[in-house]
Amino acid sequence: MSKTKTFTGSVTAVNTATSLTAQGSVTPILTVPGSSGQGNNRIKRIVVAAGGDFLALGNAVFFIRLGGGGIQNGEQQIMVGAGGGQIVTTAQSAIQPLNIGNGQPTTDFGDVDIVCNGGGELIIQAEMAETDIGSVGIGVTLEFEHD
Repeated sequence: MSKTKTFTGSVTAVNTATSLTAQGSVTPILTVPGSSGQGNNRIKRIVVAAGGDFLALGNAVFFIRLGGGGIQNGEQQIMVGAGGGQIVTTAQSAIQPLNIGNGQPTTDFGDVDIVCNGGGELIIQAEMAETDIGSVGIGVTLEFEHD
């Protein structure tokens, strides 16, 4: 079976891990779907969307961390984008969604195969590194394949 879980949050400081615990008007359940059998559950696809206000000059890279007892082989860190600018403006800036896994957007990225423990705890975090460019809103959808 397949199930998705989405997590959102705002990263407001550089080099600071920010837990993604929101989902709009609801609070997501922070556990891996499926039974507690080890190795039967996997994250097969990750979709990430981010947008920054770019209120400060500079450039930054964005990455997510997938951790907790539900991630069988320990915390996974994945770089998911970058952004920056030379002058502060009121122009809108966005980072296009990044879709990793199941041959998306092409097989060049490889498939995601993160082994999970069904019922185990998920800790999803996002971080901005290099320069503090303001705040960055990040949404992460994980697609699980489970028993």
